[in-house]
Amino acid sequence: MKIESWKINKWVVLLLTLVFILVGNSPLIQDQKKQADLTSQKINYIKENRELLQAAIDSMKEQSAPEYLIKASEDELQAYQQILTGVRMHDEKQLLSGESAVAKIQLEKAEKGNLIGATIPELKRNYEELRFFQSSDIKWIDPFYTAELPASNFLFATFFKLPYPLLLSLGALLIALFCSYEHRKKTNDFLMSTPQSMLKIMSNKSGLLLITLASLLIVGTAGIFAITAVKNGMGNLNYPIFYLNQNEIVHQTTIIQYVTRLLACTLLFFFLLILIGYLLQYFFKQFIPIFLCLEILILPLALGNLPDFLPATVAKFLPTSYWDFPRLLVGTTPFSSAGITLEKGLLILAVLIVIFLISNLFLAKKLAKGRIVS
Repeated sequence: MKIESWKINKWVVLLLTLVFILVGNSPLIQDQKKQADLTSQKINYIKENRELLQAAIDSMKEQSAPEYLIKASEDELQAYQQILTGVRMHDEKQLLSGESAVAKIQLEKAEKGNLIGATIPELKRNYEELRFFQSSDIKWIDPFYTAELPASNFLFATFFKLPYPLLLSLGALLIALFCSYEHRKKTNDFLMSTPQSMLKIMSNKSGLLLITLASLLIVGTAGIFAITAVKNGMGNLNYPIFYLNQNEIVHQTTIIQYVTRLLACTLLFFFLLILIGYLLQYFFKQFIPIFLCLEILILPLALGNLPDFLPATVAKFLPTSYWDFPRLLVGTTPFSSAGITLEKGLLILAVLIVIFLISNLFLAKKLAKGRIVS
């Protein structure tokens, strides 16, 4: 049986998918403008570090600093020279060896309290990552060359840096359009006159919308990947990602695992928005009120400087703090000190889904009996 809510406006879905792809690929243009000559910039960056380190060594010798510290700094200076040679000669093996040596020396300095400006866990994460690639067949991608990232690495960088609330807003926009359209066309009145159970009606409507949103996510992601692959090559979807968990222990995942989990979490969040949207259609007839109500749930994520004025002790009681999935998946949420984790976020999401599902079924049954006038 065909119902009005099943008549999806494919042009709207296509337009939102194109917006997703264009926003996702925008760093390609921006990085090209900012990094016209990446090699020369890398060389200048290394030279500056060498000059600063040489000045520090001269100062340590004048002040009779510990011999082990002077020796470590001189070894670090040689490692920088190795990096410089690797960049100039386009020798990836030598470049990686130098980077790994610098990371190891800096970690040892930090553990002895002789390095300021970087935490030991972060230095350990960096060193373990470089050490992994020294013994792996997977090609190391220097993060300095952001304008030339292969499609796999670009996809990770895009989802990590993409204004995630914008992606969620595209989904909210589509949900609000469908919910308001159903209400105006009185689709619910028709469905409730059929012998189908309320749970089946809700499942059919939500399932259709979830498939549409999944198509937006999958096609959009594939589009970003394909465009970047044409320009920079495909890369390796099994490329490892090293990150620190809540306890600052180094963990490892892959790009394909990260992207798959992020899309799954996003789709689960969309399911919650669908249930809220269908609940709101009992009270609002127009698109704008429904959309604005859904946006209230997304807006806090758009405030990038939220940790500057919102204490972690308060953030842990706000559900929106648990929905920053791009960062929660790799343990980089600014509220990690408050115990905000991916597992807790998924648990809260599941509880809210159950609550709003029950609320929808309750109101639908009440409406079917004529106790609530829509």
